[in-house]
Amino acid sequence: MLKNEQVEQFLNEINELLNEIKNEQEKLFQNVEQYHKVNMKNFEKLRDFNEICDMTNQVFETRLSNIEQILKEKLMNI
Repeated sequence: MLKNEQVEQFLNEINELLNEIKNEQEKLFQNVEQYHKVNMKNFEKLRDFNEICDMTNQVFETRLSNIEQILKEKLMNI
């Protein structure tokens, strides 16, 4: 009888450990999901920022090009 009790206790301990592992995996999965969502939001913000930078750079490039053209014209007239 003692052996059966030991086996049953051992099985209960294993079952507890398996439940702990399962719970830990579920927590890890939830954390990964949460971090993924946060990362995706940050990537979207970066994408928007890059688009704004590109538009700003286009405007400045156009202005610089115009200034260069005006300077060339002024230098040609000298």
